[in-house]
Amino acid sequence: MADEEILKIRKEFGAYLKKHREEVLKEKNLLAFSYNSELDNSKLGKIEKGEVDIQFSTLIEIAKTYRLSSKSILGFKVLTAE
Repeated sequence: MADEEILKIRKEFGAYLKKHREEVLKEKNLLAFSYNSELDNSKLGKIEKGEVDIQFSTLIEIAKTYRLSSKSILGFKVLTAE
């Protein structure tokens, strides 16, 4: 996959997360939103802008933070010991 295509997908994913945060979760303030996350507001902002290439563990944290089911973000349900 070409670099520009990867960047486009990252930006679309980030826009999806931002829209979900603002419209579904009704949280306009990224700083306040980040308080309930293992990710700081700077990293969340960069993810929403598509500026960073995230690791798989970060994707799992994004699912938790944005209250997205693992199935909706990964395509399968993550079974946890919790």
